[in-house]
Amino acid sequence: DIDFESAEAKKNVSGSSTKRSRAAEVHNLSERRRRDRINEKMKALQELIPRSNKSDKASMLDEAIEYLKSLQLQVQMMSMGCGMVPMMFPGIQQYMPTIGMGMG
Repeated sequence: DIDFESAEAKKNVSGSSTKRSRAAEVHNLSERRRRDRINEKMKALQELIPRSNKSDKASMLDEAIEYLKSLQLQVQMMSMGCGMVPMMFPGIQQYMPTIGMGMG
């Protein structure tokens, strides 16, 4: 009886350990997929922002926020019929497209 109980106890311990290992493996894989998706989206976002060169996510998101704010301001100014956006708001110029002045 003692041997049987001991073997049964070991089986239960190893069984629950296997379940925990499998659960940890599933969690690790889903976490990796989540990180990969975030990295893909961050790369796509970086490609949408002109002259973006930030590598860490917090700086990248901060830059994206500033860019979106500048776009909102441009839309507001355009809807008011004001073509003086760069002169009125100098900080916005870093996001404005460069326009060539001249023919060469």
